[in-house]
Amino acid sequence: MTLRTTLKTASFTPLALGFGLGLGIASALPLTPALANPCAAKACAQNPCCAKNPCAANPCAAAQPAELNDEQAMREWDRLLPAMQTTYAKSGIPAAAQFFNWINVTKSPYQSSTHGDRYLVNIVNEKAKNYQKWEEAGILPAGAIIAKPTIVGKADGKADIGPLFLMEKMPSGWHPQSLDWKYSMVMADGSLWGETKGRNSAGMTFCFECHNAMGAETDGLLFLPEEYRR
Repeated sequence: MTLRTTLKTASFTPLALGFGLGLGIASALPLTPALANPCAAKACAQNPCCAKNPCAANPCAAAQPAELNDEQAMREWDRLLPAMQTTYAKSGIPAAAQFFNWINVTKSPYQSSTHGDRYLVNIVNEKAKNYQKWEEAGILPAGAIIAKPTIVGKADGKADIGPLFLMEKMPSGWHPQSLDWKYSMVMADGSLWGETKGRNSAGMTFCFECHNAMGAETDGLLFLPEEYRR
């Protein structure tokens, strides 16, 4: 079953490819205004979400990504899903192979300026289920993981696999500067670009600087646009 079919039938069971939806909780929640995109608030050169973002200047950067409409984005997500499952697992990060069975909180892939204008799908594990409460999510517990796989739009309406972004809540005191979130980025070829307190940790600083800009009371969480929330 594809993402498109699942959206039409509002199925609450995992897809045949192991892509768990878990849509029931979100549909019962009241909609609240989305947090303003911090990257849209000021010039990129002055914004921690963009100025140090490796998506803008490193090998993971999208080469002038093209815009896709929702129909194209869903079609390309469905087409690339099997390859994403195989590719991300090469990183050796357990979550990179497991997240396809978690809760998808996204109606369809949406374009994110803070992730190199790639198209994202937000998927959370059981410990991160309160993420579906959006701005009322509060502080998520240790073990909560949010996965953001991406695809990169092309001028012909197709897409390529993009990096996988992961954020995992670690025990209190693990890394106060990042509000105890461990950020990881897996490249489109399955290699690990960096992770907090691990490989290329300095290169991942942009992640928590961007998320922390929303304030500690938000637990550093940023949310997808309302129209794409399940």
